Amino acid sequence: MNSPADPLASPPWRTRRPLFAWTGGVALVVALSWWIWPKHAAVAQAAAVPVDAGYLVRMDFPIRVPSVGTVQALNTVDVKVRVDGQVQRIAFNEGQDVSAGQLLAQLDQGPLTAQLHQAEAAQRKDEASLSNARLDLARYSKLVGLGAATTQGVDTARAQVESLAATVAADAALVQSDRLQLGFTTLRAPFAGRVGVREADIGQVVHPTDTTGIVTVTQMDPITVVFSVPQDVLPDVLARQAGDALPVNVTPRTGDAVLAQGSLVFIDSRVDPATGQIQLKASFTNRDRKLWPGELVNTRILLHTDYQRLAVPERAIVNSQSGTQLYVLDKDGHAQLRPVKTGHSVDGMTEIDAGVGTGDLIVFDGQSRLDPGTHAAANIVAATAQPAAVPSVTPIQ
Repeated sequence: MNSPADPLASPPWRTRRPLFAWTGGVALVVALSWWIWPKHAAVAQAAAVPVDAGYLVRMDFPIRVPSVGTVQALNTVDVKVRVDGQVQRIAFNEGQDVSAGQLLAQLDQGPLTAQLHQAEAAQRKDEASLSNARLDLARYSKLVGLGAATTQGVDTARAQVESLAATVAADAALVQSDRLQLGFTTLRAPFAGRVGVREADIGQVVHPTDTTGIVTVTQMDPITVVFSVPQDVLPDVLARQAGDALPVNVTPRTGDAVLAQGSLVFIDSRVDPATGQIQLKASFTNRDRKLWPGELVNTRILLHTDYQRLAVPERAIVNSQSGTQLYVLDKDGHAQLRPVKTGHSVDGMTEIDAGVGTGDLIVFDGQSRLDPGTHAAANIVAATAQPAAVPSVTPIQ
């Protein structure tokens, strides 16, 4: 062992020199590794989900029962002849509107005019004979008082008068009949309406037994629509109809534009047991000819109106196994799924009876991308049946 005074012994710093070098190398390696090692970016926060949102509105909900109906004219008649004759004149154009009593067609009146004149001549002849018989009766009545005539002669004269009086009465009836027959040669519209296709031509001989007439006239105004509703709504219909007539509107089979508005005028006396439906009829003015006989239309009968109910667009409703729900955004923009109680749905809007209030911000569109707790960027829109056309996102702060 070397003593401290030994000049050959190594100084202490020389003994620890390798340790310092090793420690410094490790530190350098660690520093280089940190510098060279790839840096990972910090995890970015998820972007807010854009949605359309808005607030409850108050509106009236007219409760209607929809159905499909058929337009039916009040009167439709095929104008036929009542006597044999030849068509001499057609006084209408196909598809023309006609008024009640307007001339439609004229048959040849020659034969029936001659027949009428013959009957009138026979009537005048018999009237002359009756006048002479009455004079004879008067003369015989005077002579029998003078003893110059018998009672039998007076009775015979009286019988002759009565016989000729009956003949004259028969002649008068025949004249009246012939005048009626002559009048049947003139065909007139029985009511105001619209004529259809002409069914006979000028010069054609027509008969009362023909299967077709001259033309069909259809009454266009007013007009009715016949439709059926389920028997379940019958009590409401009867209760409401006891007051004012229930309003009914009509729309085309394709589209929502209202063609006409009328009122209920008829409730059938029985329910069809095969379908569980009862037939109703509504009347409409049709001056603008928007309803056409035989046309299929959609009908809606107004039972009652729920006034000033809270409402949201129907598309905002979320239907799940837990029931009917709405997505509501809190003040920080986080989505909450809230159960609600709904009422009637009319024209794309739904009544809200309970579950949310007027101050709640409700998601109308975009809820399919939401989960409870999701952060949303709300575009505030009006509560309408149709979604907003061009959204502009305004995040909630």
